[in-house]
Amino acid sequence: MLPKNGIMLIDKPAGMTSHDVVNYLRRKLTTRRIGHTGILDPSATGLMIMLIDRGTLLSSWLVGMPKRYVARFSFGTTTDTYDADGEVTGRFDPGQVGQGEFAKLLTKFMGKIEQKIPPYSAAKRQGRKFYKLARRGSQFNPGLKVVEIKSIKFLDFSWPEVALDIQCSSGTYVRSLAFQMGEELGCGGHLKILRRMEVGPFNVSEAIGLSDLMESEEPFDLVRPLREALPMLPGVRIKEQYRGAVLGGRPLVKKYFVDDAYRGGGGELSLLLDQDEKVLALARLNMNWRTVDKLSPSEIMGAYLRVIDEGHIRDK
Repeated sequence: MLPKNGIMLIDKPAGMTSHDVVNYLRRKLTTRRIGHTGILDPSATGLMIMLIDRGTLLSSWLVGMPKRYVARFSFGTTTDTYDADGEVTGRFDPGQVGQGEFAKLLTKFMGKIEQKIPPYSAAKRQGRKFYKLARRGSQFNPGLKVVEIKSIKFLDFSWPEVALDIQCSSGTYVRSLAFQMGEELGCGGHLKILRRMEVGPFNVSEAIGLSDLMESEEPFDLVRPLREALPMLPGVRIKEQYRGAVLGGRPLVKKYFVDDAYRGGGGELSLLLDQDEKVLALARLNMNWRTVDKLSPSEIMGAYLRVIDEGHIRDK
């Protein structure tokens, strides 16, 4: 049987690495071609978007989606990992900080900010991962990175602990927020609990737990079609007789399109679909829909970015 291509939304439990989840799905789905759109630390829980078989071909367009987390920060203690899994590096009096004072602090961490990269992280320098250098006791400066914090809302304020709802750009280290806020307050801080709630348009409420996946007798029924991986992109249907031309990378001309299929703007990323809504390819179309009717059948409409063949047409 041909493998099923698509995405699967997983609610990762605490105590597993992201690679553990990949290995679990490889065994359950009996395919090695499994990826994901962003790691979660072992102690963190929540949403992971898993890419199944040819779903991995869309990874470049999925990894940069914004994230939303709920997090609990604890102040008065610092750790070498910036979270509760690390070795304690300092204990300080957190004093008495009110919610109003803390709210003013949050304004310093809104918008585009520079974050300290945790020394125990998967970031790399010259091909070597930071956490491997840190475990060996190597002395190095992890450096800074620019991220964007779009919103921070209070969920609970019970000083010296604070629970927050955080919307941020991809690649944000929430534990660095805790550490740097602790620095600003002069009492240190670390991330105590983290749960990822959203990735782009996807919410953890849509995800399946690994225990439920384990009990499923039809795990492939839980794989979502690739059309759902990028719901924000327009889908353009291709005539059945031209599917092979698209999969072969032939110039993408107007006659391939089903009549009235294209209603996008110029320069848009679009999913090219067959009659069953399976993704043939991802393309950037360069024609505005207002002018497409005036074009000849041989007019080139755009360029391919990736051929996908979700329906395994070439394998049949």
